[in-house]
Amino acid sequence: MRVGVVKSLNARPLTWGFEKDNTVQKVYDTPKVLAEMLVAGELDTALISSVECLRHSDSLQYSLSVGVCARTGVRSILYYKNLTESFPPSMISVDSGSRTSVALLELLFLLETGKKVITQADSPENIMKEISKGSGHHMLFGDNALNCSFNSDIFQVRDIAEWWFSLTGLHFIFALWAYPKAKPIEDKIFVSSLEYGLQNIDEIISSEKKFDSDFVRNYLQRELHYIPDQKSLQGFEKFSELLRSNNLL
Repeated sequence: MRVGVVKSLNARPLTWGFEKDNTVQKVYDTPKVLAEMLVAGELDTALISSVECLRHSDSLQYSLSVGVCARTGVRSILYYKNLTESFPPSMISVDSGSRTSVALLELLFLLETGKKVITQADSPENIMKEISKGSGHHMLFGDNALNCSFNSDIFQVRDIAEWWFSLTGLHFIFALWAYPKAKPIEDKIFVSSLEYGLQNIDEIISSEKKFDSDFVRNYLQRELHYIPDQKSLQGFEKFSELLRSNNLL
């Protein structure tokens, strides 16, 4: 089985069972690239942005048994509002590796300001350079957001999961396991990978070298959750409904 594995820290508990399975062929990349490979038939399953599950619902099925979920804040998907420049901005540069994050940011701007915002994909390296120079409005996700330093006199940083919760009172699902409708996969396979990850959470934490172990433990075990609760499922439905009604899907 060819499995698409997201490289970000927030996905580790979900993918750990697959990563440690020598019978599985792993492909590591961003949710954006993995979704493209899955649609092209190059993978049997992949953890992809939840918005891509909606966009490709004609050809893909997805599991709602597990996923990358946030109740309020998630800390790894951040909008950097430039306090020295006009607002709403004419353009926001975004790390497009997670298309859900981009779609959610566009939706949140529309709901809060009544205006559509233009997003421009850029590399996280270029975005972080612009942030270090104090220029522009930006969005980063995943490990890049967790690692990015900024001048708080210039940028006000907003957690977009927290932003979503403040507007809707609902939780959010950022990523789900998907697979071709023609080649269905039982939910228990994804659940088993998560169960293995949770049982071996200390190994996941000790293997992470980019962040302090206390931070990783708190982030994975308290700030995120991986089994969608009722508010997460309601949030996913609301997200789908709002994207479609505002022509953002």
